[in-house]
Amino acid sequence: MFGSAEQSFAQEHTDSLQSAGGSLVFVEAKGGAGSGFACKIGDKNYVVTNQHVIAGQSNVKFTLLDRSLLKTGAAMAATGHDIVAFAAAPEIKALEIQGDLEKSILIGDEVVVLGNTEGARVIQPLKGKLVGIGPDLVEVSAEFLPGNSGSPIIHLKSGKVIGVATYLTMRDLSIPREKAEPKVRRFGYRIDSIKKWQPINWPVYQQEHAQLLNVEARTGDLAGLLEDLAENGRIDPQKHQNAAIKPPIEKFTQIVLRKGISKPDRNRAIKDLMSSLRTACTSDIDALRPRLRYDYFQRRLNEESQARTQFWEIFDKIMKAQ
Repeated sequence: MFGSAEQSFAQEHTDSLQSAGGSLVFVEAKGGAGSGFACKIGDKNYVVTNQHVIAGQSNVKFTLLDRSLLKTGAAMAATGHDIVAFAAAPEIKALEIQGDLEKSILIGDEVVVLGNTEGARVIQPLKGKLVGIGPDLVEVSAEFLPGNSGSPIIHLKSGKVIGVATYLTMRDLSIPREKAEPKVRRFGYRIDSIKKWQPINWPVYQQEHAQLLNVEARTGDLAGLLEDLAENGRIDPQKHQNAAIKPPIEKFTQIVLRKGISKPDRNRAIKDLMSSLRTACTSDIDALRPRLRYDYFQRRLNEESQARTQFWEIFDKIMKAQ
């Protein structure tokens, strides 16, 4: 049997779902599913979700809870935020956005996240509290999951949207010889702090996404190569098929497998390999950076660049040691 506090919470969540139900949207495509919602930005209605939900997807479909398809118009991407907005019909039920969060809400206020949990086409109210406010983000304790990306984070007291559920981070806080759960933090991007929107040209947008995926793939292969070196100091050519690093690895392998190779020749081969890998750390990023139009991909490229800088420093240290 529920106590009065639990009954109150359950009733509030039921009320929130009933109130917002006509504004909630399933976002679906071949590559996966996410969430979205209709809201008013300025004096117009839009369907809002995360850029990472729709980037690289074709034939994205928006469906309301009553299973009716929702037609959308031109899209725009928010700068500095993982948010995209699609023009929607004026008659759609739109949620209100809470502005000036620092002045209008308090840390500890109750929130609820309403979205397509795990892409199961089921709206599950996820309760929690506001635990932090940043210039572009809010942090909440509501335990949203994959599929909830793009869900509205609703401030229960006002009934208004304070953010778009976007991502979580996990940090292992376990102490040696003790088993502890990783610390999970959940963040949503604010809509009220968006200063600029970029109109989306879909062929260009999706091309930039594809180019960024190529950069991320190279980052993954370079990271795997470093793991090999850290584990046993050996490189398996079969494991590394990225076009930028496969040829120098194959050349290095051919040299070091020669019978009677001298130490100076071996060191020279290592030095040449590390030099090639250093180049691989920067060449694709340097080539792509000036061509990117969209802020979202520029910021993701910067994240890749930060990781690659660390890789470059390791390869440079090995090269200089020869």
